Amino acid sequence: MSFNWFDNPIMRGIGRLADFIVLNVLWVICSIPVITIGASTTALYTVMLKLVKNEEGYIAKGFLKAFKENFKQSTVMWLVFLVMGIVFIVDFMSLKLMPDKAAAALQILFLFMGALIVAASVYAFALQARFENTVKNTLKNALILVFAKLPYTVLIIIITIAPVLATFLTVQTLVIGFTVWLFAGVALVAWLNSFLLRSIFRKLEESGEQEAAGE
Repeated sequence: MSFNWFDNPIMRGIGRLADFIVLNVLWVICSIPVITIGASTTALYTVMLKLVKNEEGYIAKGFLKAFKENFKQSTVMWLVFLVMGIVFIVDFMSLKLMPDKAAAALQILFLFMGALIVAASVYAFALQARFENTVKNTLKNALILVFAKLPYTVLIIIITIAPVLATFLTVQTLVIGFTVWLFAGVALVAWLNSFLLRSIFRKLEESGEQEAAGE
């Protein structure tokens, strides 16, 4: 009787963690110019959507290939979300100049809008990773999914935003969080989101196949 010491849950878990670290480091490096964050995020979701389906190949090679192929469209989308984010932050900060009651009410509205922007960006880059489409249609479809798949949207918002907020709770969590985000945090968030996104996309693909069969 022979044993495969590498084919067990512990070793598979270690291997998966190694994949996350590789992907996370690639994402960080490729995002350093800032303007390339969109392409990096699309590349990350390209690989992650395959990982959750156990279809992964060469992790680094797949990431870099997706980064190159989606660079133009992903960068345009990133610039759109970046401008939206800047406008959101400026408007949110300006609430300090308003009366307390009005500011409190608007803060809730702005936080809600900010959460929707985050969710839309996740949908957009994941859609870009999975489907071929124009930038306009990808952004439109992302916005539709935000409201059409509201339960999923809420979970995506929690998965994406909660760890960021937890990072800034104390100085200690900031130090720990910075290390985690640098080496595995972004990949872990994308991995968790990808389980939800895979379910959404599978339903969309099945619906599309049924419509095509009915024509």
